[in-house]
Amino acid sequence: MSADFEAVVAGVLEVAPAEVTDDATQDTLPSWTSMRHIQLVVTLEEAFGLAFDYGEIRDTRSVGALRGLLRAKGVLV
Repeated sequence: MSADFEAVVAGVLEVAPAEVTDDATQDTLPSWTSMRHIQLVVTLEEAFGLAFDYGEIRDTRSVGALRGLLRAKGVLV
């Protein structure tokens, strides 16, 4: 399944797509809470048909890191 990465992230975090930059983090996006982080991970898994392990979920704290993780799993975003 394919989805628009920026649209998924923006939708879950309730921010404008323009705010979905690689250097965006939980510190720069106030809506990115720990609960939203889990929701974001689950939504990305569903949208792109993949699974993250616990370490990936715990250690991925920026939009750029999420994008890199998806690329490492073979998803072009």
